[in-house]
Amino acid sequence: MSQKEIIYFGDPMCSWCYGFTNVIQELRASYSDRASVRLVMGGLRPDGTHVVDDRYRNFLRGHWQEISERTGQPFDLTILENTGWIYDTEKACRAVVVARRLKPEVEWEYFAAAQRGFYHHNHNPNDPESFARIGETFGIEREVFLKAYADAESIEATQEDFRQARSVGVDSFPTVLVRDERGLAALTIGYRPLQALVGPLEHWLGQ
Repeated sequence: MSQKEIIYFGDPMCSWCYGFTNVIQELRASYSDRASVRLVMGGLRPDGTHVVDDRYRNFLRGHWQEISERTGQPFDLTILENTGWIYDTEKACRAVVVARRLKPEVEWEYFAAAQRGFYHHNHNPNDPESFARIGETFGIEREVFLKAYADAESIEATQEDFRQARSVGVDSFPTVLVRDERGLAALTIGYRPLQALVGPLEHWLGQ
């Protein structure tokens, strides 16, 4: 493994992370031969206490429209027609961890698919079946996915990702850190376009 590491802290249900999708994909494609690139689930709202009421719905609608305008990512706002559902991001994060456990080579692609599932296709973010269906598109059998999704190892592995984020002070997403023999440094905390990251990244890689 390369001495240099790029670590992306994200959450499938983080709207700015969805806006950041193309940036992180291009970054991986351009730099994975010069540094290892690792994905860590950040846990934006993992406690199951955020109920989507009228006020929260109105906030999300404006927030998502702003992100779509700034990043070009397509949002379907239909899911916001309903209130009373729980904005719990642990479940989506756990689904990515399950994909990592069962088929590590599809982790990044599964992460992006889970983002599209929620923001563009309005999948139920609290239904394990919705995540299992995404898994099937990557060749993971439904029953295998659901069993792994419910087991204690996946739940604990997801919490370990959250702890990794908190242990280095990451509590907003997307965040990209870089690590080398000198330690950790922030490439970006929050959304930034790719062109804003290339210069600092090239400088770091050249050191």
